[in-house]
Parts: sequence; C-alpha cells; structure tokens
Amino acid sequence: MIHSLYIKDFAIIDEMELNLKPGLTVITGETGSGKSILLDALSVSLGRKADKIMVRNGSNRSVIETKLENRTFRRLIFSHGRTKAFCNDEPITIGDLGKANETVVDFHGQHDQQLILNVNRHIDYLDRYCGHDVDLEKTSQLYSDLSELKIKLKNALQSADERKDRLELLNFQANEIDAANPKVGEDIILENEYKRMSHIEEILNTLRSLQDQINSDDQSIVDMISHNHRLVESLVQYDENLKVISDLLQSSVIQLQEANAEISGQLSLTEFDPDEIEKVEERLQVIESLKRKYGGSIESVLEKRIYIQKEVKSLTSPEQSEDELHKKINKKEKYFSQLAIRLHKSRVQKSKKLSNKIENAMAGLNMLGSDFEIKITQQISENGFVSMDNNVLDANAKGIDTVEFFLSANPGEPVKPLATIASGGEISRIMLAIKTVFQDLDPVQTLVFDEIDSGISGKAAEKVAEQLVKLSKSKQVFCITHLSQIARSADHHLHIVKSVKNGQTFVEANYLNELESPKLILELFTGMEIERV
Repeated sequence: MIHSLYIKDFAIIDEMELNLKPGLTVITGETGSGKSILLDALSVSLGRKADKIMVRNGSNRSVIETKLENRTFRRLIFSHGRTKAFCNDEPITIGDLGKANETVVDFHGQHDQQLILNVNRHIDYLDRYCGHDVDLEKTSQLYSDLSELKIKLKNALQSADERKDRLELLNFQANEIDAANPKVGEDIILENEYKRMSHIEEILNTLRSLQDQINSDDQSIVDMISHNHRLVESLVQYDENLKVISDLLQSSVIQLQEANAEISGQLSLTEFDPDEIEKVEERLQVIESLKRKYGGSIESVLEKRIYIQKEVKSLTSPEQSEDELHKKINKKEKYFSQLAIRLHKSRVQKSKKLSNKIENAMAGLNMLGSDFEIKITQQISENGFVSMDNNVLDANAKGIDTVEFFLSANPGEPVKPLATIASGGEISRIMLAIKTVFQDLDPVQTLVFDEIDSGISGKAAEKVAEQLVKLSKSKQVFCITHLSQIARSADHHLHIVKSVKNGQTFVEANYLNELESPKLILELFTGMEIERV
C-alpha cells in the first residue's frame, strides 16, 4: 500500500504532499486540471521513464517521493536530462527501481486497453491464469536453444569464405543497430513530438490570437458578453423568463475566463526550438531507416540484433560435427514437443474456466448475455517438428498455440474477434472484468485506474462503481473519474484544482469531507454551481 506522495516542481505542479488512504479514492477535477499529472508523477517515482520536459518551467529539478509500508522511493529529474533514484536514501539504478516496484502498483490506462486489443498478448493472459510458468519458461529456453543449434548446423555446412563474408555483414548490421540504440515505442513518441513541434508556430499564434480576442483587445469577447449580460440582467425584473438567458451569458463569461487561463498555461509550457525539431527529425530518420532494413518495427530490429549475436557466436565458436548437432537438435525437439503439448492441454483445460469467470465478471458490469470465448489454434507446417493429432505443427517460443479472444456483446450474435468489434466502453469493462478475475492471483496491492469510465454511463457506470468498490475491499484503489456514480461510491474524494497566478500555473489537491464531496459532485456532473458552505 502507498502511504504518501510528495511532488515538487513536476510539470505544472509547484509543490504538493498527499497522505494516501486505503480503500477506494476517486480523483476529480476539471479537464486539464492536472489529474493525470498526479498519476504520472507516481508512476515516475516507481520506475517509469522520465524526461527533462517533466521539470516545471523555471526549475532546475523535479522531486517525487513515494512512501510505502517499509520503503521510501525518491526520484530526481534534472532539467538537463539526467535522473537519479533512491530507495530509503540509498542510490538505486532506474532498472532496479522498476523491478522493485513491479508488484507494488498496477497502472490501468489507455495503454492497457491497447494491450487487450493486441492479439499477440492474449496468450499471456491465459498463461497467467493457467499458472504453468515453469513449463513456459522451459519451453521458451528450449526454443531459444533450438534456434541457436540450427544456426550452428547451418553454419557448419558453409565454407570458411562464406562464414567470413557472413561475419562482416553481421558485424556491420550489429554496429548499425548498436549505434542507434533504438528503444521500444520511441518511434511513436518521436512522431508525436515531431508533429507537435512542426506545428508549434501555428499553435502559438492561434493561442495568442485567441487570448487577445477573449480578454486583451478593447472589444474583447468577454467584455461584449459581459456588457450584454448586464443588459439582460437589468431586464429580469420585468420578465423572469430572461433569467435563463442571463445565467447562460454569465456561464459563457466564466467558461471563456477558464479557457483564457488554460491558454495562459499552455503558452507558458510551450516554446519554439528549431534545433530541437531538427534533432527529432534526424532521430526519426535513423529509426525509420533501421525499421525499413530489419523488419518494419523497433521490436523486429531488436529481435534481429539478438539473432545477429547468436549467429556471430556460432560462426566464431569451434566447429561442431553435423552428426553431433543433429543429435542435440533431435533431443531438444523431442523434449520441446512434450512440453508444448502439455502446455496446450493446460490451456485448453483452463480456457473455458477463464472465459466463464470473465463472462460472470462482465455480467456484473452490465454486459449481461455477453459471450467471451478463448480460441486456441495451431499452424500446420511442413517445416514444423511437433506432432499432434496426426499433424505436424509450427512451433514458437510459447509452444504450438495461438490464442485469441472473441466476443459477442449482444445475445444471439455470433462471437467475433475482440480486437475488431469491441467499443471503447466495452473494452474498459472487459479490462476491469479481467483485473477482477485476476485479483486473487495478483500480488499487487495498489490499483490505479485512468480512463476506466471511458464510453460508459447510466447502469453500466453503476456496475463499474460496484466492481471498483469490491476491488477496494482487498486492494488500495485510485480512480480518475468523470462519472458521478463512481465518485459517490468512493471512500475518499480527492479534488484537483488548477489556477493561474501572476502568469504561473499552480495545482492544488484536497480531500473533500462528507459535506463538500456531494456538492462538488453535483457541480461537476450536472453543470450546476452550488453555493459553498
């Protein structure tokens, strides 16, 4: 459980210290108030990648400190780009920081929803439920060993000149990849950053122009609407029906003033740096060149680098006889086949139980009558070596199976691939259903939900709230929400408010008491402004 979180000079947060509580805590606030930044700070303190742009404008460094039951983690992010991490005031590497907190907090956001839509990850969910980690690890190692042995066998058949030429090519490719040192997801981050920076002048000019029109010009929009509001307000004494118009005009003025504050905040965080965009463009070109050469994705580039390393090792190691290599390959293929078939049977046996549990959890989230099916298939291959049911099957690092989730959200409709038919609201609930099913298997004590209420309302929102309450009985749960049903169900209500003072943006977070919370919920979720006590 997380006991407290301290943040200083992170993004738009000046300084903040929060005592975090057990049970279900909802986090509310207007759009752009800094709710997600709070969770970003927490995740960075526990090992997520940090960047110098996270340091508050005008500050030299950010400090984030998270206190758990028996450990305190502190992360420093410097404006020049370096970061430092500490555990109980002792230095710790960023890698060790991430490993130390793998089972501390589970962050659920849009990334998790993308994972459930990735068919290649479906087998991981099923394997986790099956609990056959030992067999899975052995299978993966055997597959790696077989790949290496088959490379050796291939190289044993090549002449010395061919091996020399091959080594030169492999070393060139390895050096090219190592020099670039690409990271998974880096291309997406760079593309988004390049798109933003390429249009930064347009963004700045538009925001400045809009700010002038809203509040700066002699004939500003705010002045005109305020003038008309006073005129209509003076007539309400003659016709009460004009009160609605007067209130709407007043609300418009408030909304425009808030927009102006948001624009000021954006302008304070945004600047144009031609050198930076050139660096981003150059880095993108390097990454794209590697992707074109080695498989089309950064993942494939990194896989290629591992393959190169194995092949170089094989080419430079003492030659082994073909007979000896064949014997080793046959022995490992036989053992691999036994494990792969055992994994297959385990998956088939447990898949129905898992799908039934997920269906029950979905029913509890107002997806009554939905069918959730886990399909397990194999690929017949002439080059395969695993025999099952009179077929020779293709093998992979996880055995012989391909797993995909299928869904029918409407009774009577046939199941179809989840990745192609599920809506945003359904994906949110399916992820929550899966986390509910896995909660007893999961050592994580703190769950953090962002965007869990995406695309839902009404009865579905009530059911999601009930499920979050159930989770909070055994876990510490934090949830950014836009739904009153969830906010009303919480044990604790943390409200985020952003303000602009003297051209600087500030963020405050306060727990609301039993009188303040219902009034603010009504304000946020009905659009009504309630008189404060």
